[in-house]
Amino acid sequence: MKFMKLGSKPDSFQSEEDCIRYVASDLATDVVVNVGDVKFYLHKFPLLSKSARLQKLIAATINEQQQPDDEISIPDIPGGPQAFEICAKFCYGMTVTLNAYNVVAARCAAEYLEMYESVETGNLVYKIEVFLNSSVLRSWKDSIIVLQTTRSFHPWSGDAKIDARCLESIASKAAVDPARVDWSYTYNRRKLNNGVPIDWWVDDLTELSIDLYKRVVSSIRRKGGVSPEVIGEALEVYAARRIQTDDHCHDVEEQRCLLETLISLLPGEKQSVSCGILIKLLKSSVSLECGEDVRKELSKRIGEKLGEANVDDLLIRASDGCETVYDVDIVETLIDEFITQSEKRDEVGCSDSSKAVVAKLIDGYLAEIARIEPNLSPLKFIATAEKEHPGVTKSEKKSICRLMDCRKLSPEACAHAVQNERLPLRVVVQILFFEQVRATAKPSLPPSGSHGSSRTTTEEECDSVTATEETRTTRDKTNGSEKTKAKGVVMSRIFSKLWTGKDRDGVGDVSSSDTSESPGSATTIDDKSTPSTRRRRSSS
Repeated sequence: MKFMKLGSKPDSFQSEEDCIRYVASDLATDVVVNVGDVKFYLHKFPLLSKSARLQKLIAATINEQQQPDDEISIPDIPGGPQAFEICAKFCYGMTVTLNAYNVVAARCAAEYLEMYESVETGNLVYKIEVFLNSSVLRSWKDSIIVLQTTRSFHPWSGDAKIDARCLESIASKAAVDPARVDWSYTYNRRKLNNGVPIDWWVDDLTELSIDLYKRVVSSIRRKGGVSPEVIGEALEVYAARRIQTDDHCHDVEEQRCLLETLISLLPGEKQSVSCGILIKLLKSSVSLECGEDVRKELSKRIGEKLGEANVDDLLIRASDGCETVYDVDIVETLIDEFITQSEKRDEVGCSDSSKAVVAKLIDGYLAEIARIEPNLSPLKFIATAEKEHPGVTKSEKKSICRLMDCRKLSPEACAHAVQNERLPLRVVVQILFFEQVRATAKPSLPPSGSHGSSRTTTEEECDSVTATEETRTTRDKTNGSEKTKAKGVVMSRIFSKLWTGKDRDGVGDVSSSDTSESPGSATTIDDKSTPSTRRRRSSS
């Protein structure tokens, strides 16, 4: 830390109790200066020789008081008794040490007392300005300390342009090529090499209050020379250090203001902030019950890069008073934003490979939320799962649907899928096949594995559904099981309705990429039966 010593005489200020300060001298004091609760017993000559304001105050009291000592009051001096004492010692020529912690107080008090060059050459205002410009503002850490201390001295520090000069100093140093950084700084994260990291300045700024931090970041962005990615990292580090959303948070309003300010500082560039930090900010906004505009802005930013998220990111705790433990509605909003952004990219002809990634992410989210959310309704689950993709091609639909395990669908989900005309025909057949298996004798199936295992269902399995149904119906008649027979008839009707509905709506032609021929009726399946299927029919 830089410092400067003024004066050469020994310090002869002494105290009497806590509210009296005086100069130990053979000469009697002739003026009393009241500063707050403290009385200073001093001598007029050294004070009046350097302070124009004290000259005017004492001159105004000469004819008004009959006491031996003139008495004046300056209750509004910046910095209070401590700052006034620095100025008084300078007037006496006593040794005074200035540093980053007291220089703002001394500068503002000297301004208040009008200790200018017009009163005496080499006065206190001039000497402090030399110290600020030649030492303090050339130091990285001293500039930050001085900026912090200015908060207590408005508007005096602003009038003296101390704030602006500190901001300029900090912004200029943050933009310096790391190879030229030769000053001390704090870095609490692991360095990738022995050199100065590009984000070397990020940790030191976390000590600033949010209002000063906003001014510093804005100055750095205006100055230029710092990439949006580093700005985004700085905001992430600050948020991690300052935002509290747990039980230890005592001032929710302050935290809410802090969060909203950080969000307003996010760079507009897409790659400047990771999806992870955006989701953390979104979670904090839910916990702190921030405004709808804040959540909307974050949801829009997350929707642009939802493919970078993972399942844990989407498990967002709902605010107090909600029916569910986790906020499913906000995940729906993120999906909507992703779809909107995807449609815009499709309109301008930009390729988008993130759809399959997001589909897999939502599949994993649905599986996890269904497992851990005790209050999730089937309708809410389906609503999240059925988001439309009007711009998705047939091949993309097939790729996305392969991520769905048809063996694990609930009866409600199966019923919904059968009525969903947007699903590829092959997927509907697979769902009905496994539903038929569950509804009848429940024969042993290969164990379902990871997501996407339904892809192992071959065309022969799907095509043999009718033959399998007939065989099981005959066996059920032999056993006299009317209930099982009824289930088989119901499934047959569903198949028949499926084919008829697909033909009527023209879906049979659309799904030609899913099957070698467009199925028009159950007969089409019979005509395509495999040799093994025909052997089973002849044996029955």
